[in-house]
This record gives sequence, structure tokens and C-alpha cells, in this order.
Amino acid sequence: MHYEDILHHIGQFGKYQKWIIVLLSMVQIPTAFHFIAQVFLAANTDHWCVIPAGQAVNCSLLQLDSVSACQEAQKNQSIPYELDSQGCRVYSSCERYVFDDEEDGDQATNSTDVVACDAGWDFDRSRYKSTINEEFSLVCDREYLVGLAQSVWFAGVLTGSLVWGSVGDWLGRRKTLILSLTLVSISSIVTTFAPSFAAFTGLRFVTAACAYGAFLMSFVISTEIVGPNKRVLVGTVAAIHFAIGYVILSVFAYFIRDWRYLQLAISLPWLALFPLAILPESPRWLISKGRFKEAEKIITKIAKVNGTKVPDNLFENLENLQENERDPKPSSVHRTTFLDLFRTPNIRKKTLIIFFNWFVVNMVYYGLSLSTSSLGIDDYVAAFVSGALEVPALLLNWFVMEKFGRRFSLSALFVSGGVFCLISSFVPLGAGRVAVAMIGKFASTAAFNHVYIYSSELYPTVIRSIGMGASSMTARISGVLCPIILILGKYWQPLPLCVFGGSSVLAGMLSLMLPETLGCDMPDTIQDGEEAEMRPGLRLCCKKDLEDDIDSKPPQNYLPLSKTNKSPTEPVAI
Repeated sequence: MHYEDILHHIGQFGKYQKWIIVLLSMVQIPTAFHFIAQVFLAANTDHWCVIPAGQAVNCSLLQLDSVSACQEAQKNQSIPYELDSQGCRVYSSCERYVFDDEEDGDQATNSTDVVACDAGWDFDRSRYKSTINEEFSLVCDREYLVGLAQSVWFAGVLTGSLVWGSVGDWLGRRKTLILSLTLVSISSIVTTFAPSFAAFTGLRFVTAACAYGAFLMSFVISTEIVGPNKRVLVGTVAAIHFAIGYVILSVFAYFIRDWRYLQLAISLPWLALFPLAILPESPRWLISKGRFKEAEKIITKIAKVNGTKVPDNLFENLENLQENERDPKPSSVHRTTFLDLFRTPNIRKKTLIIFFNWFVVNMVYYGLSLSTSSLGIDDYVAAFVSGALEVPALLLNWFVMEKFGRRFSLSALFVSGGVFCLISSFVPLGAGRVAVAMIGKFASTAAFNHVYIYSSELYPTVIRSIGMGASSMTARISGVLCPIILILGKYWQPLPLCVFGGSSVLAGMLSLMLPETLGCDMPDTIQDGEEAEMRPGLRLCCKKDLEDDIDSKPPQNYLPLSKTNKSPTEPVAI
């Protein structure tokens, strides 16, 4: 019995599913806050050495009334500088002149000798009132700690990818979502009061791991409660909410210039998500675990909200299946693990290709982001625009997935993005190169959303959560490698873009080996996943599956649970 058969009766995308998807998509907004927050929490600001009090400029004596004029006079006398290409002074951030006090007690004079900042730093607070760089002195010889904090964040995401997938398949989608929301709320709020950089970094690690758990579970639940024709819509809605969170973060940061208050502001929204605890468990997961009584109650509720009717024989067949599940032979009694992604040949091939796709799309997306020059506009405007540009890319992905199928559209996005990366590597620096590279980034953004949706359709229900978590793990590994790949540009400037472009083209070609899922039922068991064979080419699903429509009604004598064509000992697909 397939869960899609039940959805034919109770509604594949009724009022119940719409409300659930809207509510679960709200999880993406605070997730975006924290994934991008360090852009503002650790923003780079101009800084220079604090001058010892005995050597400070007497601003009153020099009749300098404004703070800026006094600062400029102090820097002019105490801080080494160079002239940029426009003739403007660029003061040193990490050194000051050495002073020799004159015996007559007059104003100290400076020599050409310099010394590292030994009394701390002054910071330009015209844009940011406080950042972690300022509070924890993450400048000069400690500047590398800012990058370390970001690496620890991705390590937390990697840990979450390893942990929450297995927990979701074992404990259930709903309980895992509640647990991850509880932990991320606590860790993110406590981060506001971090007394040291070590505490800040450790708490951010926990926040990253738990935020990913909430993100993953909300996405998995959303895709499991709708019919085949609406899975792309579900994934697109979730991704658009993430982009909305990106935009809202830039607004928050614009009005809240102190990092602690900003951290608190982006953490409190997690508390507003706790009403999601009233949501029921995924009935697809319950059926896959043989918990049919619980699934019956939820299915009945869905039908009631959607204004449909559950067939009288539906629950009787579920009860019969429950009796059969007591036999230790069915696969539902087997506790799934990470190894189930590789035990059988077809699922193993799919898993390897999916892993490579995640690895490449994450590498290309973040690699292009890190290698793109600044937009040359205000930080807050740049963040706002960057988030807003995600939306058209996501809408494009929605269109091509529904119009051209999963396999072909993913291949086209990968190949086009890779080709533009390769072209841009040989275009001279300037507006032309930026424009070509941005087309490649646009395609990689659409591909990123695509692999989330496509992967959830390819993995069977019993290992879907594990598969999604493991796939994300491979993506985080590529994120760690991005800075190393960019360093290769010192030896040959086009090399990083060639790596991104070549990898993307290869991922696009391999994607054509995956089975098409447009209009197809999501696999529930390992056996279902094996039956969807790897078939190179552009052929779509079987014609029957593609003709199934969400609004079509089955005939009155349609019996979705009938298994008359199966022998009593044959495994039943659930």
C-alpha cells in the first residue's frame, strides 16, 4: 500500500496540507537569521591603536571641538599611514609610532619606529556600535579567529546533518522537530550573554547543529504530507521563506547596531514557533513504522479538514497490514541506519550521485559568493538585495522542475551554471566578468533548491531523513574546501572558476542517470527505492503516473489497499 493511494481519497493538497506547509515554512525564517548572522555580528570596521593617555593629543589646546576632528589629529600624529591610489590616507590598523618624551615636558614627538598595538584598539562606530570583533579583540594577530568562528558554525551544521537525520527516522519527525526547536532556542538566547569568544563560538556550534535539525524536519514533514504534483511547490515555498529571512535580517541589523541586541532579536522568534508542537506526526512515517492506529487518527483528521471522506475499508486493510507487520520478516521492523543508503545496488548508486550533487552545488554556490567582489554599496543594502535575488532563482527552478521534469532540469541547471563559470574565468576583469559569473551563481542558487526537493523524492521514507542529513553532510564538507580552492587562484587566476565550472558540468551529466520522479509516488520502503531503477536518458516516469492529477477523482470502486495480485509471503510496500 502506498501513501499516495490514501491521498487520492483524503486530498493530495487540501486545506489541511496548505496550513501545515505555511506553518512549517516559518521555521526557515529564523534559520536564515542565524545562518547569515555573522555577516553583521562580526562585521569588519575600521580600527587603530589606542594611544596611551600620557601620549594623547590635547584636543582642547588645539581647539578641536568635534570628536572626529580630535580622532583625526590623534591618528595623524600617532598612527602610520599610506596613500591609496586616490591620494587618501589609509591608517595602519595594527601599529603605532613609538614616542620619545622630551625632557622639557612638551608634547611628545613621534619617530619612524613602530610598535604593535599594546594598549588595545579604537573602533569606528559610525556604522556598528558593537561587534564581536571589537568586544573580543578579534583584530590584527587575532583576526583569524573570526574565520575560525565561521568554520565552527559549519562544523555544527555538519554535526546536525549527522545526528538529526537518524533521530528523525528513529524518534519521529514531530518529536525531533520539537526537540531541535527547544535546544536551538536555549542555545541562541544564551549566546546573547556569552562572556568570552570561546563561549560565543561553542554556543554558536550548538545553535548551528540544532537549527539544522529544525530546518531538516520541517522540510521532511512538508514533503511527506502532499501528493507528487505539489512537492516542488513545498520545497520552493520553504526556500522562499529562507530568502525572506535573509531580507528581514538585513532590516533587523540596520536598526540594531549592537551585536548582543541583534543576537537576542534573531533568537526570540524561535520561541514563537513552539505552537508547532500541536502538529501531528507525519502519517507516512507512522505507516512506514507499522503504527497504523496512530496513522488512522491523523488520516481521519486530514480528511475532515479537507472535506473528503475516508473509504470504509481503508482502516480495515490497515489493521490487516498491522497483523502482518508482527512477522519479523517485513522491513519495517528493521531499524534503519546510515548503512542502508549503501546496502542495495540501485539505492547505493543514487546515493553516490546525490552526494556528489550536494557537494558540488554547495561548493559552487559558496565559492562564487566568496569570490565575487563587493557590490560597492552599503552593507545593509547589499544584504537586502542578495536575499531578494534568491526569489526569482527559486521561482525559475519551480517552473523548470514542473515543466521539464526533475532529471533534465537539474542537469540543465548544473551544466549551464558550470558553463558560465568556465566562460567567466576567461573574461577580463570588470562588469562583463561579474555579469557572466552572476548568471552562473543564479543557476547554482536554483540548483541548490532543486537538489533538496529531488533528494527527498528519491530516498525511501524509511531512510529519507537519514539520506537528507547525510547529503547535507557532504555539502558542508565542500564548504570547508571552498577557501582552499580559492587560494589556488594565486597560482593561476582562472583555476578556481575552472574547478567550479568543471565540477558543475560533471554533476549535470551524472544527474541524467537518476530516475525521473515527476508525477511519481515517493518510495516508502527499501524495496520501492530499488524498483526505481537507474536509467540513463531523458525518459520521464511511466505515462500512467504522469497522467495522475491532484484534482482527478478515482472511480467509485477504486481500492487502493487491495493486494490481490500479491502472495501472502510477498513483502507489502507501505
